[in-house]
Amino acid sequence: MTTGHRKSSPVPSTQLPVLTIAERLRERIKEAGLSQRAAARELGVDERTMRYWCAGEYTPPAMALRALDPRVRHHESLHQAIRSNQQQIDLLESGRMALGCAAAAEARRLRGLTEELQALLRLEQAFQRRQAAFLRVHGQFLPHGSGAPSDESISEFEAAEDEWRTVQQDVDRIIKEICAGRR
Repeated sequence: MTTGHRKSSPVPSTQLPVLTIAERLRERIKEAGLSQRAAARELGVDERTMRYWCAGEYTPPAMALRALDPRVRHHESLHQAIRSNQQQIDLLESGRMALGCAAAAEARRLRGLTEELQALLRLEQAFQRRQAAFLRVHGQFLPHGSGAPSDESISEFEAAEDEWRTVQQDVDRIIKEICAGRR
């Protein structure tokens, strides 16, 4: 016999759980492959401070979360590698770093590596510009915008698309040279 009342099944939630700042910090530390001690060293803070932040006892500054963001760390490590390579090239070419007859070959190798890293940076920047331009155009369509993108936003998207394609061709050229053993 039914009473007219059905047992309702739980409705799956489509919302993502809201993370506390401490949980986000612990997640960033884990994504970076660091221990709390290593993260504290990297941020230049006391280990005890890091423990307090991770426990939620104190709120870390926003820069702590940003500095541990894998995308920021990747971007910064590319810049650091380019700077380091350039310093070594300068030392080799000035004769302050003695490698004998191998100095010219090492400088050439470092120049090629630097070109590869710079191409990756340009590709990332061109992609971000293209993505931002696309989102501006998309945002101008209904229901968010007036229904039609402006000529200015379309022109910016086309310019960003052209830049991205040009940089992508440069990266493809470098990849082909690496695969052919010319790098």
